[in-house]
Amino acid sequence: MSHAQFFKGVKGLRPYEKKLEQLDGYLNMSPARGKKIIRELTVLAKKNDNSTLMAVLSIYEGTFLYYIGNNDSALVYFDRAIVEAERINNNQLRSTASIRKLFILHGSKNSAPILTLMKDEFAIARANKDTLNMIYSLNGQALCYDNLDSTKACIAAYMKAIKLAKSSHNNYEYGFLMNNLGLLKLRLNSPEQAVVDLRKSLSIAKKLKNIRLEVTVRENLGYYYTLTDSIDKAIEEYNSTFTLANSRNFDHLAFNSLLNLGFIEHQLGNNERCDSLLNVALNIGRKEKLLYALSPIFITMAQLEMDAGNYPKVNALLDSAQRYETFSSKNDNKEAMYQIRYEMAKQQGNFESALEYYTQLAQFRDSLDRNGHMQMITELQLKYDFQRKEKEHEKEKRQFEAQSSRMRQNIAIGIIVLLLFIGIIIVYYFRGKNKREAAFSAALVNRLEEERGRIARDLHDGLGQSLIILKNKFNKSDPLDATAAQQIDESFSETIEEVRSIARSLIPPELRRLGLRKSLFRMLKDIEDSTSIIASSELEILDEVQLEVADEIRIYRIIQELTNNTIKHSRATSLKVEFERMGNRLQITYQDNGKGLDEARDTNQNSVGMKSIEQRLKYLNGTLRIENPARGFKAVLRIKLKTP
Repeated sequence: MSHAQFFKGVKGLRPYEKKLEQLDGYLNMSPARGKKIIRELTVLAKKNDNSTLMAVLSIYEGTFLYYIGNNDSALVYFDRAIVEAERINNNQLRSTASIRKLFILHGSKNSAPILTLMKDEFAIARANKDTLNMIYSLNGQALCYDNLDSTKACIAAYMKAIKLAKSSHNNYEYGFLMNNLGLLKLRLNSPEQAVVDLRKSLSIAKKLKNIRLEVTVRENLGYYYTLTDSIDKAIEEYNSTFTLANSRNFDHLAFNSLLNLGFIEHQLGNNERCDSLLNVALNIGRKEKLLYALSPIFITMAQLEMDAGNYPKVNALLDSAQRYETFSSKNDNKEAMYQIRYEMAKQQGNFESALEYYTQLAQFRDSLDRNGHMQMITELQLKYDFQRKEKEHEKEKRQFEAQSSRMRQNIAIGIIVLLLFIGIIIVYYFRGKNKREAAFSAALVNRLEEERGRIARDLHDGLGQSLIILKNKFNKSDPLDATAAQQIDESFSETIEEVRSIARSLIPPELRRLGLRKSLFRMLKDIEDSTSIIASSELEILDEVQLEVADEIRIYRIIQELTNNTIKHSRATSLKVEFERMGNRLQITYQDNGKGLDEARDTNQNSVGMKSIEQRLKYLNGTLRIENPARGFKAVLRIKLKTP
């Protein structure tokens, strides 16, 4: 993915995206063809009054000019893009243009303020989630750190940018970052590590078919081979870069390759070959207006002519070098010009001129030393100020992080305390609610038993007595029909017995009169008398246990429900009820020898009965465990006894 991505998602560009993608491709493959698209889109932008498109085209124009070394013109276009982007309030395009402008300025101005601006751009890009400009601003920071000799910070910025480029799948940016990191390692005398990064970058360039990146990386590989004295390989790489750059009209890159080849040939003593290469480079430089780079060519040519003893031509070449030196922002070549003029005058025996040129050379060197000293002092002061600010910033950052950590810790503790408090309130609420519900249910059951007792008494004392009186009166009257009278008398008897049976089922009168043990004993005896089931029991412990009347009724009803199930469903021939005391609990074991528990039947037919047992056990604070013996049914109930 190349940097065409910078305009993705920008409003107002959708109709032009295809053309912009073509433009981006040409910028990296064949720049001359890209200029034509820029002109076409500029006409459309002006026609449609599209300021967004004008800002994008200004960025591309500035980028193209930077690629060919025309930095001054590139800055003009980046400034235009910034103005347009600010006018339409587009932070993404403004950041893109600003970062590229700062990238040019970092090489010609002091890097400390540029670094600060790059950091500001990174913060803006991060706030806007603009990944691409985050990557480019980190690359700019790394270059500034390199100029400030902050190697550790430089490498850290590169690694951060590389990680971001890889995670966001910006492969072009990943490729050029690996190239930059490799070049840094070359300068740090780590060629073996550098070549790994450069070859990785070359692999990415080939995969993306990005000619510009490939040529740039190959040039740096040539530099690597030069440093490692692999001159043949260096010449091979520079020849490859020249051929590739020349075929795609990357004239500025072809120019650099020719210069490198020419300088190598000069070192090897191949003066004719060197002169030929430099003349080709000179023609390209003049054509492409790479005026800032022409002075070294004329100086090298002058050196060749001096070696040949052609002094008039040396002076002409040095005059040309001096004229083109004015286009350079640095005075790197003046010392070489004074040195050649001094040596040439001395060789000619013109000691007056030799003295004059040597004096100029010494004065220039002194000025360089003075300027160098002043520049060194200034740079050291700036580096010290920058380092001090960095340390203060780190200190403030650590203090802020410590305060934030304490605040987060306090907030976490507060949240935990609040949650615990809420949890305690909820627990107490539900406990109270459960207690209230249990108390209400117990009161309701007690009330239900009382109501049953009242109904039983009313049936026994009221309706039952009335039926007995009616029966007696009827028996004393004169019978009209003996047979009819006999039938009526039997009906009265059956009705009275049914009323008594209902009354006993509602509340057994013997329970209050005889107690729980004797009532249960009588219930089991009635079962033996009315069925073929043998009922046995162990009830003696009940005489030693104190139970409330309501609890005795509940236990009685539970045993009554269990025996009813045995009689109705189990086909048992015997049953047994056993009471045992186990500490503070009363254990009731009920079992029969019937056909056992049929889950399908019991869950459908007897679920109400079992639920009534469980509900009564709940009020007794008891538990129920159903067991499945080899034959029959077995239930174990445990009831917690109340402390007297």
